[in-house]
Amino acid sequence: MIKSLKLIFSLCAMLPLLALAQVVQVKGVGTVSYPGELSPTVKEKAYEKAQVAAVERYFAENGEAETQNFEAIQERIEASLEKFILSATILNEQDQPSIRKYSVTVRIELNVAKLRNTLRNSSAAGQANSTTKSQLVYIFVGREIDNVRAFDERAFKRIEAIDKGKAGNTSIQVETGGSTVRKADEIKYRLMPMANYATSITNIFSQGGFNVADPTFAIGDKDVKAVNKDFSAGNDLAQPTLRSVVDSLKKQQVPYLVLATLDLGAPSQDPASGMQRVGVTVTARVLDLTGRLPREVASVPAVQYFGLGPDNQAAGTKAMKEGSLSAAREVVARLNAANVH
Repeated sequence: MIKSLKLIFSLCAMLPLLALAQVVQVKGVGTVSYPGELSPTVKEKAYEKAQVAAVERYFAENGEAETQNFEAIQERIEASLEKFILSATILNEQDQPSIRKYSVTVRIELNVAKLRNTLRNSSAAGQANSTTKSQLVYIFVGREIDNVRAFDERAFKRIEAIDKGKAGNTSIQVETGGSTVRKADEIKYRLMPMANYATSITNIFSQGGFNVADPTFAIGDKDVKAVNKDFSAGNDLAQPTLRSVVDSLKKQQVPYLVLATLDLGAPSQDPASGMQRVGVTVTARVLDLTGRLPREVASVPAVQYFGLGPDNQAAGTKAMKEGSLSAAREVVARLNAANVH
């Protein structure tokens, strides 16, 4: 087997989301109308509504799939807010007697760990027994631009001549035109080692109680080399490479394949902190291999994450870690929302 893999391959089954931070702070606003006088009961109702809004905001900030997963357990959360909210602080209150409306803004400390456990237990993957949990192979490719070959513009000119001469008198009318063509830049990528992030990514899946197999048993050496070569030159796998990988996984009865790229950007200085700032752009797609032909069941459009550090290397490392783990969580969220398990 290749000793130094620049890709991460893991056989694993899907699980619901798992956040990096176990406790987060988030704000929410609750507004209620009251028929007569403002009463403690009305205030309490707005207070609870603001807490629910804060939880909903947390999921909304994490994407469409997260919001859909929240909606599946929203009633359960509303019925027992005290189990998920560690503390709540009132930041602002506003009473509008003329229109009989009362609003309150709160900041809560959200117990993300307990919230994720509830999501996991409510999902199809969480309710599946050990014999029905699907396996999944994911390929995460980290890379940065190695060199860019730019091409000069090519100009094409056209000349048309019309002879209007009569009886020996010659008059030539010339019309010129043309176009300019520029060939797209040719970009070569340098693949980055992802081994430092493998444990954390695998942990996202394994904490859901699913099987995680050694990646070297899923993808052969020939396919590994082909995948490396394809992603070094472009954003997609060549058709022969993809067909080979899919055929190999189908023979092993692996139902899902995730392909993700993490493109590290150029460093810059963060204006707020003065530290180095590096971005990473993440894209991913999920293929269902259970049918005769593979079909895409989920995708993550280009999303950018950033890392800050005292130097370029530290900022890049943090960006890659944040991007890879966020990609894993987003893929899981979308599959969970689609009831894929």
